[in-house]
Amino acid sequence: MTAQAWDFTTARTRVRPAEADDAEALHASRGQMPFDPQQRSLAQTQRLIAAMDRRPVRDAAGWQQFAVLDRASGCFLGDIGVNFDTPRNRQAEIGFAFAPAARRQGLAGEAVAAMVELLFGRGRHRLIAQTDRRNLPAQRLLERLRFRLEAVTLQSWEENGQWFDEVAYARLADE
Repeated sequence: MTAQAWDFTTARTRVRPAEADDAEALHASRGQMPFDPQQRSLAQTQRLIAAMDRRPVRDAAGWQQFAVLDRASGCFLGDIGVNFDTPRNRQAEIGFAFAPAARRQGLAGEAVAAMVELLFGRGRHRLIAQTDRRNLPAQRLLERLRFRLEAVTLQSWEENGQWFDEVAYARLADE
């Protein structure tokens, strides 16, 4: 697929593959997550985006970040990450992070719903999403998009000597 095939709009957003110019905004947004903020440096974020840009196709196995922009102004709102599993399995993992100013407006739900439909429309059979057990807004969004809770993983990651739980959600294409 070309980059353009992964560039789409919703009523209020534009979603497209992350570009080098998005690195600073993406880094800032991911660093302001209330649960499990990213620990990578800006330089690491820049290298991550550059590596994604060199992939043969956007849906090759591995992570691809998609910038979510305000459709009218072009301002960065957040991002959607998709971990494309091997094509044989036709699965993908989806995650999302939005800047504080873009939260609680339905923008994440709008953009993520469109990405979910695009992934299923492009032949993915199963989508999964994992989030910190404390992240109730992300869980509500996934449930609104008809993802079902599949697992609670106790003490699955550690930060500063404290253990945290994750919840795993999934949805099949025919659900």
